[in-house]
Amino acid sequence: MIWIAVVVGAVLVFVIAAVAVGRETHRLDAVAPAPTLDLYDAVDWIADRLPPEISAHITYADVRDIVTWHLEEMQQRGVEPTTGTDGSLVIVDDERSVESLALRAVEEGRDFDPRHIRAVLDGELAYFEAIGAIGPLADAPDDPSDA
Repeated sequence: MIWIAVVVGAVLVFVIAAVAVGRETHRLDAVAPAPTLDLYDAVDWIADRLPPEISAHITYADVRDIVTWHLEEMQQRGVEPTTGTDGSLVIVDDERSVESLALRAVEEGRDFDPRHIRAVLDGELAYFEAIGAIGPLADAPDDPSDA
C-alpha cells in the first residue's frame, strides 16, 4: 500500500514540475533576448569593416576610445545603457557627435580627423543594427526642440 502512495506522489511531483518548467520555457521563448553590447566585440567588428583609407590611420585602440567616448556622450544625453530610454525621444545628431568627439580628441591629445570619427560612428551604428540594439526609426517631431 505504501508503494502506491510513493508512486502517486512521485507522479504528482513530476507533473507539477513539468507544468512549471513548460510554462517558464514558453514564457522565455516568447521574449526576445535583449541585445548586449560587448565593447571588445564591437571594436573588432567596427575596425574590421572600416574603409582602408581610414583603417590605415587609426588603430583598434583608437576605435575603442572613439566608441567609449561616444557611449559616454550618449549616456549624458539620456540614453541609458541597460534600460534604453525613459520613453522620451532622444535625438542623436551625427554632426554634433563628430564635433564633440573631435574636441574630446584634442583635449586628450589625440589626432583624429573628423572623417575617422565619422567612419567609426557609422560602423558603430551598423554594429548596433547587426546586434538588434536599434529598432525602427521613429518619426521625427516637426520641431526637434519638442523632444
